[in-house]
Amino acid sequence: MLSEIFDQIKDQWVRAKYQKKHPFRYFVLSTSSQDQTPQSRMVVLRDFDSQNMVFTLFTDARSQKMASLRTNDKACLLFYDPKRLWQIQAQVQLIKQSTDPKQYAQLPKPAQKDYTTRIAPGSPIDNPSSVDYLEAENYFTSLEFEVHSIESLKLKRPHHVRSLFERKTLWEGTFLVP
Repeated sequence: MLSEIFDQIKDQWVRAKYQKKHPFRYFVLSTSSQDQTPQSRMVVLRDFDSQNMVFTLFTDARSQKMASLRTNDKACLLFYDPKRLWQIQAQVQLIKQSTDPKQYAQLPKPAQKDYTTRIAPGSPIDNPSSVDYLEAENYFTSLEFEVHSIESLKLKRPHHVRSLFERKTLWEGTFLVP
């Protein structure tokens, strides 16, 4: 049963990268700020490599999440499927960040705009319509996170099913009390 749960998790993450309405396509990325304050935000799954257990997401190089990851490269990803009542938490570590122009060029034009604001994300402004964009520059950054452990919780009757998978030499799983 543990190997089935592990395979289901990987399968759902693979599906989420192709299915725009999949509940795991948008998920929570939690990091710690420089003063160790937890910071969580929604992000979009851009890629998942099931062989190496690596997630890819995009951000602006000047974002708060980048500042947090420079201080502590460990993070937590939280996924939830409200129909299946299934929560998955992945402990991850940032293993690569890149500013690949080819990746940026593949984004639709409206999405490219998200990485070209003149001032950094989170900066105060007087009016939302006064955001200014750069023409020839961008702050696009691709982040790759390697999974080190996964905790799954399926809410169901008569018993909830909670399990933990940890990367050792191979992935090892165990059931936990829900």
